[in-house]
Amino acid sequence: MRRKKKAFLRPVTAGLTAVYLLIMALATFLVKIKFVEDFTQRFRETAVYVVRKINEKEDGEGGWDSEEERQAFYQDLANGYLWRVNDTMLQISFGFYDSDKRLMARTRDEIGGNTVCAAESVVKRYGSFDLDDYLLPEEKEQLAAYQWESIRLRDGSVPGKYRFSIRTSPDGGSLWGIYVQEITWTPSDEWDGETYKDPLSGAGVSMEMAEIDYETGDETVTGSFEETDSRIVWQWSNPGVSQEETEKGTVLNTTMGLPYMTAYETWRDFDSWKRWCKSEYLRGFSEQGEFAWAEGIEEPPVITDSDGWYYRGRYQLIVGSQDHPVYVEMRMESSPWKAAADYMKYVYLAGLILTLGCGGMIVHAFRKIYDAQLALEATRRDFTNAMAHELKTPLGVIRNFAENLLEYTAEEKRDYYLAQIIGQTEEMDRLVVRMIEISKLDSEEMALKSESVSFAQLVREQEEKLEPMIREKNLRVEYVQEGEFLAEGDREYLAKAVWNLLCNAVDYNIPDGRIKIVTKKDRCDIENTGRMLDDDGLVHAFDLFYTGDKSRSRKDGHMGMGLFLARKILRRCGLSLTLENTGSGIRASVKK
Repeated sequence: MRRKKKAFLRPVTAGLTAVYLLIMALATFLVKIKFVEDFTQRFRETAVYVVRKINEKEDGEGGWDSEEERQAFYQDLANGYLWRVNDTMLQISFGFYDSDKRLMARTRDEIGGNTVCAAESVVKRYGSFDLDDYLLPEEKEQLAAYQWESIRLRDGSVPGKYRFSIRTSPDGGSLWGIYVQEITWTPSDEWDGETYKDPLSGAGVSMEMAEIDYETGDETVTGSFEETDSRIVWQWSNPGVSQEETEKGTVLNTTMGLPYMTAYETWRDFDSWKRWCKSEYLRGFSEQGEFAWAEGIEEPPVITDSDGWYYRGRYQLIVGSQDHPVYVEMRMESSPWKAAADYMKYVYLAGLILTLGCGGMIVHAFRKIYDAQLALEATRRDFTNAMAHELKTPLGVIRNFAENLLEYTAEEKRDYYLAQIIGQTEEMDRLVVRMIEISKLDSEEMALKSESVSFAQLVREQEEKLEPMIREKNLRVEYVQEGEFLAEGDREYLAKAVWNLLCNAVDYNIPDGRIKIVTKKDRCDIENTGRMLDDDGLVHAFDLFYTGDKSRSRKDGHMGMGLFLARKILRRCGLSLTLENTGSGIRASVKK
């Protein structure tokens, strides 16, 4: 049986695991499709927005003062509108090409742009620099780490902890150095008045923090601060420029443009920027573009470059005037599988709990079947042993008397021996009839009738059949009816159970004893003044063929089957049977 149990558990576990994985995979696939549709729609909306901004600028009356101004506009557009897609699982990049389809701006890691010349303390427009053209990947990541820490620590009430500066060639065309300074700020009302000169710019710096009411446009100054100390915590120098030449450059306080690392959205962080850096697809714009569509945004579809795990796509558009068109390539890279898995994580957990619950129920049901089979095998084994034991005695008696018949031929002995053989045969016949009844009750195919039976009436009917035995032992029968005990079951079989209980109450009673029968609404008690049972007798009284001591022997016509049969019948009718000792005898209780 243990081998059967293990052999059953393995396929059940494997089957439940397979069903769980299959259902979760199918659900994740369907959610993934929904995310692909959602990502595509967001990508399209971003494309519409950017094309509208380009048309507004290209069709404006002012035009462009220079090609450098035009390139600066598109570079700001390439880095400044990534916020249009606010999702950790979706990233985009822009590439803008001139009328000759040469790359003039793309989403990139940059430093510079609108900067403050420290010596003049005014905002000017300088060119921005592509960090990939100057820094090694590990150097860029070190610089980005300071940028991210500066963003995390910014709360709007005090100036930032770090200041980023660059040193350019005098004409602003080349990047000669990058510096990260840790600044010590002192509130103006605590400042001692001594001017601190920054070691890079040679000038002191004051800062005012203000809150802006975006509805009215009013600014409220919340604090003034003075720079009182600083130290350079990280720097980079252009290896192609000598130290003497570097000192002739211009120092500018500046900012960095790192895609997907800003202070305005919590989903943009250091890890998002690193994911963008690792994507060759988002960064890999060619210097010379190839465009398949001639105009408009309504016509060109998303060109899919998906690899199964990542869903990649791009738009290729032509916007602006016919004389000076702008070729736009927008790219997106998303992780719909990862997004679906993240969305489904609680479903996975709930499904796992449900699967484990179902598995537990199946295992519990199997254990019940397993235990029932063990009990059935034990019952069959005991039944066989008991039958062999019970039949052995009468068969032995028959054999002895048959041998005596062969040996003695006297007529008076012959009649005696034949009478004994017939008596033993009748006893065996009664035993077989009882065993057939038990076998029928054990059969699940046997259908008992269901009818409402008055237990009090049933007891009186069976007691009348025992009246001769009751008078013979001079027993006193007392009825107490405190309520109508109605049982639902087969009347014929219930009568057999009651007959067995009353037979025991009469046979094991003492002469001149008493039988007390009490019926209540939900039970019936049959109490006699017979000999009480010990603890072992109470435990085994309902066992098949159990007769206890000599007072419960076959000489009294008992084969140890009455209580066994009575309890089996009552259980089939939804009733229970218990035995207990009282102060003067034994009580059998039938309860709902």
